[in-house]
Amino acid sequence: MGFGMEAGTWKKDAGKFSYFIGTSMIWAENNNVNVKTSTSQNQVLLSFYLKGQYKLTSHLYMTAAPGIVNLTYFELQTGLRYVIPLSNVIGIGIEPAYAFHQNQLVVNANLHFALR
Repeated sequence: MGFGMEAGTWKKDAGKFSYFIGTSMIWAENNNVNVKTSTSQNQVLLSFYLKGQYKLTSHLYMTAAPGIVNLTYFELQTGLRYVIPLSNVIGIGIEPAYAFHQNQLVVNANLHFALR
């Protein structure tokens, strides 16, 4: 579970490629299967990333977001973003992606402002 923010240029009508800069904070449970006891510890993952977005159809985008996590390692998330416009300036999106370093599927829910 976590939250994040990103800002950038959304070239909805002018072009197919947009870019964003963002940050996210995720609280994750780290289960260590190599230990004989069933202990788990919570960890906080703070990441800073630059996301590129390519328009596939009118509401579907392909995304790639290289970034740095906890200032210790690089991560790359690739995925799809589907945006449902509620008005000319507000939209709701869902973004399933895969984090390669963590070998984990992540699902982001987005609220977009100023989609003009």
